[in-house]
Amino acid sequence: MNIERLPGARARHHLIRESVFIAALTLVAALSRQPSAHARARGIVADSCEGCHGSGADTPDLTVTADPATLSPGSSVTFTLSIRSPTIKVGGAYITTGGAGTLQALPGEGLAVNSQGLTHTAPKAASNGAVTFRFGWQAPAKPGAVNVHVAVMAANGNNAPSGDSPGMGDFQWVFGCTATTFYVDLDRDGYGSKVWGTLLGCAGAAPPAGYAATDGDCDENDEKVHPGATDICNMKDDDCNGRIDENAPPVEMWPDGDGDGYYTFQTGTPRMGCGNIAGYAARGGDCDDRDAAVHPGATEICNFKDDNCDTRIDERVRPTCGVGWCARYSPTCDPADCVPGPPAQESCNSFDDDCDGELDNGACPTGLVCAGTQCVATGGGGPGGTGGAAGSTAGSGGTASVPTGGVGGAGGGSGSTPRPSESGCAVASVSGGRRVGDGWATSGTAATLAICFVLLGLRRSKRR
Repeated sequence: MNIERLPGARARHHLIRESVFIAALTLVAALSRQPSAHARARGIVADSCEGCHGSGADTPDLTVTADPATLSPGSSVTFTLSIRSPTIKVGGAYITTGGAGTLQALPGEGLAVNSQGLTHTAPKAASNGAVTFRFGWQAPAKPGAVNVHVAVMAANGNNAPSGDSPGMGDFQWVFGCTATTFYVDLDRDGYGSKVWGTLLGCAGAAPPAGYAATDGDCDENDEKVHPGATDICNMKDDDCNGRIDENAPPVEMWPDGDGDGYYTFQTGTPRMGCGNIAGYAARGGDCDDRDAAVHPGATEICNFKDDNCDTRIDERVRPTCGVGWCARYSPTCDPADCVPGPPAQESCNSFDDDCDGELDNGACPTGLVCAGTQCVATGGGGPGGTGGAAGSTAGSGGTASVPTGGVGGAGGGSGSTPRPSESGCAVASVSGGRRVGDGWATSGTAATLAICFVLLGLRRSKRR
């Protein structure tokens, strides 16, 4: 909005709040990117190669198969990872099982054991449009489940990060027990949603933290909304049965001047009902009872109004300009009024300080590259990351059966990569063995942000 239209004290307050928000937004953008734009000949721990490699037209198709197909406690298994893409010339991978069992590097496969899992030692040449890596795994002695998480790169062989296609996925099995499916439960109300992701486990076992044994939650942001909840008069489907406020006890409704379902003040004579009396509303908070487009929850547009009644005007919808540290909002709704901020000196911090469109370029001395917040030797490992987080992306392909003792491994479909989110760093994983669900889980936790600080690379370090 135009700050000059506001009184002095309010204008200063608005400027401070907008400055804080744009700083937070640029930080989020930085955290949701990967730490360096340099290619690496030796892979390091990473959840995805997105940010360092990209712009490839084809997302690689990933499969992981097990030999033997049915896993047993204490048994040795050989997994085969296949990375397939029409443009792939060489490929690389980072593999982890989240600490379940023991991963083993097999001779001649180009993988090496590190503290987190397995990482490629050099780009591996493609054959017939695919790169394959074989690796071993020793199952624990007790029944349980394993999630094989892979972060891969289908590279075009041009010795530069451009045109490469990153991918990631999770492939799951159980061993020594009957398989059951757990569902992501973001609001911890005991009901999950397959839309946000699934995890295989042993039937009868307690769900892991952040998961539930029951599917069907229609709002993972509200712990009061789930199957079996009591419907109340709030314009929500509290019990997730597809109907809103059915049989909800009546409440006081107050005059609603613009008929948008929200009243401004409890003035006049109330009536008892539940959103079904014309000219009355059960919900308050309307900041302009003369405009039906203005009320809590409305979509904010750039029009010099507080459309959603959150006391802010045109927040997050004004035009922006500049990249990295220089990113700024326009003071008006006209993009021509937007002026980028001044660049800063580049440092190793997973951010574009000098506003040239690249992260951490020139931030480290000669011979070192930036990984996360550290300058490390070329080809060396950066800070450790954690594989896979709540969430999933859909892939094509069938669903494997769920027999006692194991779930067969090849889940078809293409993996996907994280996308930025205003609430933190968005991450995603694909339920493999079976790939199930479609959705994104966001989190602002330190554990999730840590994923954004690590990356997998291919080839020799090369500045663009």
